[in-house]
Amino acid sequence: MKKFLFLSVLFASLLLVFSACKKEEPKTGNPVSQFVYDGLSTYYLWADEMKSKEPTAGDVDPKTYFKSVLNATDTENGWSFITDDVESLLAGFSGEPVDFGFSLAFAYANEAKTEYVAIIKYVFPNSPASNAGLQRKDMIGKINGQPVTESNYGILYGSATANFTTYKNSGSGLVPDKTITLTPASIRTDPVLYTNIYNIGGKKIAYLFYTDFIRNYNQSLYDAFSTFRQAGVTDLVLDLRYNHGGSVTSAIYLSSLIAPETKVRNKSPLIVMNYNSYLNGIFDKNKWSRTDSLGVYEKPDPDPVAANLNLNKVYIIATSDSYSASELTTFCLKPYMQVVHIGGNTGGKYTASWTLHPYKEEINKYPVVNIYSEASLKADEKDKLKNWAMQPIVAKYTNYKNEDFSNPGYLVPSYALAEGNGYVSNWTQIGDTKDAFLGQAIYLITGDESYKPKQNIPVSRIKASESASVRLSNPNDAAKEAVILDYNRLPKNMLK
Repeated sequence: MKKFLFLSVLFASLLLVFSACKKEEPKTGNPVSQFVYDGLSTYYLWADEMKSKEPTAGDVDPKTYFKSVLNATDTENGWSFITDDVESLLAGFSGEPVDFGFSLAFAYANEAKTEYVAIIKYVFPNSPASNAGLQRKDMIGKINGQPVTESNYGILYGSATANFTTYKNSGSGLVPDKTITLTPASIRTDPVLYTNIYNIGGKKIAYLFYTDFIRNYNQSLYDAFSTFRQAGVTDLVLDLRYNHGGSVTSAIYLSSLIAPETKVRNKSPLIVMNYNSYLNGIFDKNKWSRTDSLGVYEKPDPDPVAANLNLNKVYIIATSDSYSASELTTFCLKPYMQVVHIGGNTGGKYTASWTLHPYKEEINKYPVVNIYSEASLKADEKDKLKNWAMQPIVAKYTNYKNEDFSNPGYLVPSYALAEGNGYVSNWTQIGDTKDAFLGQAIYLITGDESYKPKQNIPVSRIKASESASVRLSNPNDAAKEAVILDYNRLPKNMLK
């Protein structure tokens, strides 16, 4: 589960600077490997390392070649990736994937750590999972009658109709409960999954559970904050505990709804993007800004000022399952307001990515960076290349003061807590004030000690494992774990 921040500002202009490039004859028999080299040697944050890594006749497997040329830090963190199913990738970015509609964590099911239990973190409404009655904390122990393993777990992410056996706690261990059949479907994954306003101790506390930064759903953010503003909320708890990141456009929009109103109206700087020396040189030569500011938005999204809460403090729930745009929002708001971070050390993604396609500038209305002009390709080359795309790291971000958190590489909480004290049996439903994270925020806001988390005695030893969850990650989550830069936010002449 590696996370990305989508870069947006650069796309339209970069297209004009590079995308009309004429394709040279590949030095390898595989045009996809050549596409990998041509794309990375131009846009990759570590492009200067690519000079000696041009593909040879032996580089016939694009995925193997791609992995072999990545920077060591990138390889260690698993940030950049390549896919031969670009349409599924972009459907996930757009918030309309084909899957079952649940988000999963994993626990080891045997001592050898070869079998797993999938634990549902949340379910999207009107999805196959919700229609089957599945909900948070439900556990799946078998797929088509077989234990969950590294060889079959991908079925959980909506590849085909499947039978899932759920398990329940018998008091002495987990036992099978029931078997359900699910068929994946195209669903809307509106990331504003849950909102509420709690009237406690004379405070009106707004709560937002936000699953992903998806630019197509900024209207949902606006609607939620409009409701908060009209209700006269005094405080905000932003729950990003499972948010793997996504679009920088959505991160800016959300920050513009939270930050002090004067900073938003004045379009104060929020983020600075740092690319490779070649791209930075283009920006600097043309006097293009690499800074994104509060209050900047794209129509048809409404002006965020109209729903801004004008806060001086925000409580953000973030954990090791919070990456990229979640970290960007938490970190880059700090110069303007007090950010109280509740939870754990974050996942650690301070980088940003673009979607690179061999020759398309847009796929299903989603803007991408094309490496070659379509006219320069032969029909058989286009056929071999059409389904491929890369999501490489192209930038690191800082706050407007040029500060980053690359050392230590993650954000440290103000108040360290483990969800359910580390045990799934102690998880509450989303929005329940008995939740340790939400309860801590309410306690800090109101001073009411009845909400302060208490150490519970676990009734089950089932413990969600970060290492297991990483090993069995959703491939579609990988692209969100570095900030995704939305291509149409770039200077208009950059890619010419």
